[in-house]
Amino acid sequence: MNVQEFQGLQAESDRLRARVAELEEALAAANHRADLYQAVFECIPVPAVVHDVEGLVFDINRKNREFCAIPDRELVIGKHNLLKDPDAVARGYAAHLERATRGEASVMPPTSFNTAEVGFDNAEDRELWSETSYAPVDVAGKRYVVSVNLDVTERIRAQRALEASQQFLLGIIENAPSLVYVKDLAGRYMLVNSQVEQFVQMNREGLLGKTDAELFPSEIAESYSASDALVLRTGEPLTREDVMPLEGGIVAYVTTKFPLRDAEGKPVAVCSISVDVTTQKEAEARARKLQEEMLGLQEATLRALSTPLLPIAEGVVVMPLIGHIDARRAEQVLETLLHGIVQNQASIVILDVTGVPVVDEQVASTLVQAARAVELLGAEVVLTGIQPAMARTLVEIGAELGRMRTRSTLRGGIALALGRGATRGKR
Repeated sequence: MNVQEFQGLQAESDRLRARVAELEEALAAANHRADLYQAVFECIPVPAVVHDVEGLVFDINRKNREFCAIPDRELVIGKHNLLKDPDAVARGYAAHLERATRGEASVMPPTSFNTAEVGFDNAEDRELWSETSYAPVDVAGKRYVVSVNLDVTERIRAQRALEASQQFLLGIIENAPSLVYVKDLAGRYMLVNSQVEQFVQMNREGLLGKTDAELFPSEIAESYSASDALVLRTGEPLTREDVMPLEGGIVAYVTTKFPLRDAEGKPVAVCSISVDVTTQKEAEARARKLQEEMLGLQEATLRALSTPLLPIAEGVVVMPLIGHIDARRAEQVLETLLHGIVQNQASIVILDVTGVPVVDEQVASTLVQAARAVELLGAEVVLTGIQPAMARTLVEIGAELGRMRTRSTLRGGIALALGRGATRGKR
């Protein structure tokens, strides 16, 4: 080997060494990138898994292992085949993975996943919900499928809780013994319960979206719309009593209206709750009528008790007066007295004022009028029970008792009347 050949070999060796160094540096960089990608894949906060086209797990990150309660990645890598998993086939995972292996990305609807059914040791007994997306990835002419599991458990739980709450409220509204209905800001019915359907004799499909003007006479519709507008304007609840003419008669009900607000506090609708009070109103009317009848009966009874007329002998009647005598009672005294004289053919009437506490002009006038009326009927009046104080009062007010005979006690008046009656009988 000459010098020239040796130098050529030396140059080729140097070039190869440089190339090896380049390749080693590129390999180190590639390994670094692979390690970086692996670390990123492992640490991303979203559950992810890589499958090959055969359905085998190629890699799975920590978040997915935690989500699926997989204690060790080696338990599934190269071992678990999604395309051959009966549960994955039944739930639709396999179909979406197979679609992605053909180059078509897809997203599954939220699906439940029970970690206890996986069969791994120490798996928690819990139900999770995931929304899985599948995307094909081609690397060096080989296809893989990356699937990402979005944990939507809290969203599904919140949605279910909301649906349960809504169903609970709808159950209350639907079974409430009152008319419950909601109208939007334009006055269109958004919600009605079965009581409303029965009340207006129309199913809710015919009610929803309609306004009061389309359902009721103009006068009633305008009244309803005005009260809704007042509630929206003031933002305060409103209670009113209404009547509605229906085929079966007039229906009375009490309605409470109040605004419904959105999350920002803006009114978006008006809710109304109407209670049928027709039966109550009818009962109140009957009670008032009965009360009036009872009051009338009581008044008649009191009138009879306050102006009693007692026949004690043939041609002799006694009227004991008790309590205060006003104009109305004075009229009753006179009416009862005259009627009793005619009915009993009395010739002597004893007016006993022992129970009258105060003698004023009203009492004196009553006594004078009674005496004159009795005399016109041909009878005689005997006034009893006048005490000294009462006699002085009668004198002071100038009461003219005329030919009326007086006795201090009822007993004395009865004795006088019976004596005169006996004398008249002998004649």
